[in-house]
Amino acid sequence: MSEHSDTLKVGILIDRWEPERGGAERALDDLARWLTERRFDVHVFAREAIAAPPGTFHAVKSGRWRLETRGTAERRLGEALVLAAESERCDVTIGVRHVPRVDLYWPHGGSHWAALHGVRCARSRSLLDPSEVRPTGRHRVFLDLEQQLVAGGGARRVACVSQLVQTEFTERYPGAADRLRLMPNGVDTERFHPRERARAGARLRAELEIDERTPLLTFGARNAVLKGLPGLIDALVPLQTRPWRLLVAGPRERGPWMNHARDAGLDPSRMTIVSDVDPVALASAADLCVLPTWRDSCGLVVLEALSSGTPVVTTRLCGAAEAITSECSGSVIDQPGDVAALRAAIDPWLDRVDGGGIERERVREAVRGRERDTWLGSIEQLVLELAAR
Repeated sequence: MSEHSDTLKVGILIDRWEPERGGAERALDDLARWLTERRFDVHVFAREAIAAPPGTFHAVKSGRWRLETRGTAERRLGEALVLAAESERCDVTIGVRHVPRVDLYWPHGGSHWAALHGVRCARSRSLLDPSEVRPTGRHRVFLDLEQQLVAGGGARRVACVSQLVQTEFTERYPGAADRLRLMPNGVDTERFHPRERARAGARLRAELEIDERTPLLTFGARNAVLKGLPGLIDALVPLQTRPWRLLVAGPRERGPWMNHARDAGLDPSRMTIVSDVDPVALASAADLCVLPTWRDSCGLVVLEALSSGTPVVTTRLCGAAEAITSECSGSVIDQPGDVAALRAAIDPWLDRVDGGGIERERVREAVRGRERDTWLGSIEQLVLELAAR
């Protein structure tokens, strides 16, 4: 800990403080608590807080003009957040999206343009040419703000949550390469641990009436289309001669996905859908985590599974796929939407589950060096470096 950390004022800027949403919101909450524990003076600036944040909270109101577009409203909120932090004379400011300037830009979604491309590829279920993505409306505003931050120098440093994100930004904004810092997301390896298989994992299976001997595949995502659920359903249809269950966690609506499964030829009794689930239970109940995503800047569900000793099948467009460097920890398919390749990747893992061939501790080695303390400590050091400049 720095000798000056007890007086260093850190401003955290976000539109809405809601850690339960996961992603950037959960990461910011983790960081705020980490810094507060180390006696940093933490100030959170947001339009509203659904849960009480660590440190001091500042409600920032920017108003909303009648007939104003969302993009314009977001731009005005971003400016209001920055001005509020400046008025508090914060030593270092941290933002995750839609602000015009900040000391440390920590975009957990990565490049907004790449995110848009991923969404449109997922909807069409094909890899589109980049030229086919033509942002309009609020997305044009978000891209303008991103360019202002990354290419225009509005952010003194940009923390990249994966090599995938760093590559995206380098290719789109080559002049910003010297301000990019690769800081891969971490995971709480004590909370997500193989020992939870006998506790949280077993409890979840019992609640969902899934036999402990039945191979359980899990898919976790709010945006099920983007993360590849349609392709996963198609891939599993020919594998119905084998015993397994699929647990889908995240979608708000169950009915449309059950109908999709029936239309695809998947026995609905093979698939269970829950909107909310304890992430520890999800990671530890699984025998195989499958996330055939069209694009994910990191993929926290992947890191949580690996830390829990659960192997993962994902795609090269998942940032956390960089952790899968051993055949013991999982498989990475090259092209999202390749149903045959996805099926071919899942099939041998079912054999290994049946044969008891999953080596939990070897799977867990994939997240060595990504422990929570290492991760948050690296962000803290970057904050200190920025404060010293």
